[in-house]
Amino acid sequence: MLQPHTGHDSERARAFWTGLDPHDLHATLRAPLDGAAGFALPERVVDTGAAPVAQVFAAIAAALADTGARVGPDGALDADALRTVARSLGAPPDAVTSEADLMIISDVRVAAEAAGLIARRSGRAHLTPSGRAAAREETLDTVVPHLLRGWARRPIPPSNRVSDAIHASWPLTVLLLHRFGARWLPLRLYAKAVAEMTPEALRAAEREQPDAAIDTFAETYVGRHLIRFAAAFGIAEVSLGDDEDDDGDEPAIRSTPLLDALLPLVVDQADPSHAFDDWDGDAPPSVNEELAAALSEREFTSEDELQAFVEDFTNRRNTAPVDDFDGLSPEQMQRLLWSPLEPGSPIAVSQVPRVTPPSPLLFLVLDLAQALGDAGLKATAKGNLPRTYVHEAAARYRDAGWVRSDLDVPERARGEEDVGDLHVARIVARMAGLITLRSGRWRLTKRYRDTMARHGALGVYGALFEAFVRKYAWNYADLYPEFDIVQRSWGFSLLLLLRYGGEWRPPEFYADRFLRAFPLALDEAEDAYADHPWMRDPADAVRDAYTVRALERFAAFLGLVEVERGRYGRLGRLRATPALAEVVARV
Repeated sequence: MLQPHTGHDSERARAFWTGLDPHDLHATLRAPLDGAAGFALPERVVDTGAAPVAQVFAAIAAALADTGARVGPDGALDADALRTVARSLGAPPDAVTSEADLMIISDVRVAAEAAGLIARRSGRAHLTPSGRAAAREETLDTVVPHLLRGWARRPIPPSNRVSDAIHASWPLTVLLLHRFGARWLPLRLYAKAVAEMTPEALRAAEREQPDAAIDTFAETYVGRHLIRFAAAFGIAEVSLGDDEDDDGDEPAIRSTPLLDALLPLVVDQADPSHAFDDWDGDAPPSVNEELAAALSEREFTSEDELQAFVEDFTNRRNTAPVDDFDGLSPEQMQRLLWSPLEPGSPIAVSQVPRVTPPSPLLFLVLDLAQALGDAGLKATAKGNLPRTYVHEAAARYRDAGWVRSDLDVPERARGEEDVGDLHVARIVARMAGLITLRSGRWRLTKRYRDTMARHGALGVYGALFEAFVRKYAWNYADLYPEFDIVQRSWGFSLLLLLRYGGEWRPPEFYADRFLRAFPLALDEAEDAYADHPWMRDPADAVRDAYTVRALERFAAFLGLVEVERGRYGRLGRLRATPALAEVVARV
């Protein structure tokens, strides 16, 4: 399982994984194809004609020929040209009806355009003089260098934040192949390394798929980078393993001789065997000393034996309980952060709890559902709920005793957004697929009706819970820094409540345990308030944000804790409701 150490400084991670000193690393990343700093890409490389990208370019060149070929608005080749490409590649002509059927065609076409080998005009693609010259060479020795320059300039389609961020990291992949590619290594190790070196790509994956960010990152990196780049350009070979093999071989990668011929590295890398002397991952600061002591007591007859010992040492540390994690092991914490609802997680969440939690969120959504009925409600120009309904719903919410203070649900609310809980409830209900905006009216969905018919309000609660932790952004409409770890650690918060929630405790009790487990949140707070340090103490900022988001707007809003309030409506103390143990259990 991929487990990136996202809390560590990315510059330190890059120095560790690439084996370059800071100056050489900065120069390589700034200008990777500058022969004086990064990779000395030659104009001609012998024996590159067999690379998949070279073969595909030759097929595209044959399809364009002298007259060119029609292309769509995005430059994609039309069906006639694609049939010619397919035949040239030895594929059935009807097997490729669009570039999406064989993405390497799109990758090569885009790279060729960026490299000046193909040009578009008047709705047709044509070979440029440079493209014709490259295609005429039987060995295609100049094609791959040209395509590599073009590929580096322009992200491959389809474009999104995750793939674009990973595309920009291509020099890091090449550096990894130079340093570690002499032997077969699992693809997950390359994905792990790049995740640690490019936190911006991992953050993009979190925004795109909060509940499965690391899986999204890994799939994108392996598919778009290791296969559609490293393997396609022939600088690496990838083995996808054999799922039916009793040995359970996992997907792996190693470099080819073409790596040194096509992208020779002009600066020196550190010996990878010393990597563990410089990096401690997510382990405590003493891990290097412990590992060094353990290694000094052993003699190893091969690199494989050494690697096996280090992996066993790491596995034992990853499965040992950690006091700061409230007894969870690092492996359990990683699963709790990155796949809390998946098999293997330390918690199990009931999709249909046996008792109905006293949840303000559920109350608001059921109230809205009753108002929508069969006809629905007309939305405002902004897409909000109508003012008349907002006033009526706010009054029922106050009468039911859910209101924290008059400021939260003003009697003279001008619209939905003035009643914060109702606004959030409408957003979460839509994310859960329970309501939809169609033809200017808010309506109940088939999913809501089916869920109510099968499970009643308990099923609706389960759908709301999943949407709240998977899709809804907890930092919406507050003034705290991003602190995404507060939401990502929702499972850890529920484990704390399961363990300690049997009696009334102040919110600081849970906030301090959160800070002990995730002290790097303090660094984020210090960075956020660096320009005005007189405004907040970083620790207080983290505690306040955690209390508001995790304890009030999550646990209390979903009926998992009951609260008592102090002065000005602030959270005074809390304890778990009986429903908590029905919704979540420790595995």
